[in-house]
Amino acid sequence: MKNGTKTILLLLLAVCLAAGGFLAGRSAGRDQVIKENDALHAANRSSVEKMNVEEGPVYVIGHKSPDSDTVCSAIAYARLLNLLGVEAEARITEDVSNETEFILSEAGVEIPPVLEDASGEDIFLVDHSEYAQAAEGMKDAHIVGVLDHHGVGSVNTGHQLVYEAKPIGATATIVWLDYQNYGFEIDKSTAHILLGAILSDTNGFNGSTTTEADKQAAADLAKIAGVTDTEGLAKKIHLEALSYEGFSDEEILFSDYKEYEASGVKYGIGLVNAYDEETAADLAKRMKAVMAEGSKKVDVDMLYASVGIREGDVKIDYIVPLDGQSEETFKAAFPNYDEYNGTAYIFRSGLGRKTKFVPGMTDFLVAHPHE
Repeated sequence: MKNGTKTILLLLLAVCLAAGGFLAGRSAGRDQVIKENDALHAANRSSVEKMNVEEGPVYVIGHKSPDSDTVCSAIAYARLLNLLGVEAEARITEDVSNETEFILSEAGVEIPPVLEDASGEDIFLVDHSEYAQAAEGMKDAHIVGVLDHHGVGSVNTGHQLVYEAKPIGATATIVWLDYQNYGFEIDKSTAHILLGAILSDTNGFNGSTTTEADKQAAADLAKIAGVTDTEGLAKKIHLEALSYEGFSDEEILFSDYKEYEASGVKYGIGLVNAYDEETAADLAKRMKAVMAEGSKKVDVDMLYASVGIREGDVKIDYIVPLDGQSEETFKAAFPNYDEYNGTAYIFRSGLGRKTKFVPGMTDFLVAHPHE
């Protein structure tokens, strides 16, 4: 064998050995990462092993006037708890909206039963932590956990509980994160409803609370669910949200309604969706016409309807207060509105319930205690 050929063969052998070592190193590194991930998943799972369940099952439930995020998150988290070995079932507080029914139907998932009374039950709350927003009897329930993306509410316990809250666009995104953290795969139908919930609560990623985590969760869930046109699905969900077919005006007012309390003052805000400014103005008048009668059915000091229009990243809100204290307090708390049309105070840069309305009202009531 000539020296040149011999040299080439030796070089090839060296390269092969080096490549083998590199691949072996990569394989060992990958195995190490898998072991570390398994250990992390086990640690995360162990952190909820001592969940304070008394009798079971644990009912996972969202807020009154259930929206898609609260319903879909309850279903998906109940499934996660069962994977963790905790007997859990999803429940709702009342009938769901057309939008939520559409999302569940598309995924082939049944609407959960209504929980009429939470008294004495083991409860895991999702998407809220306010007694005013919770199912009847919640103050007499045994609350074992809270999963939320709002501010800390009035719910409290005297025992340890699972509590997880993040400044994020949708509770459904937190559920997705927990599946990752606990090391469980998400099935197709669960992925579909979580995706729908994220698209709904972030307004197709146009909402001011949207984060990169929401977008990453949606991308991952879309792959699992087999959804190739996320933007198209978001548009369908938005159209369903604008549909109040079969609803009376009073039912529209309370279709996405939440209550809050600050400095001893309780107030409620009903969100209403509109196509454009013409329909917003019409809906504002219709809400005004039913608010007096509607206020008799809720235990609040002040009542508001927030009629919103969203076109891309442009948000306009028509705020309709009930007469008297509701209007006086609102004008004092939010003096910088753009226009008043005789029925509604119009904010052309938006007055989101979660991001501006509730924080602003809370700050005002704390600074000006009701006597």
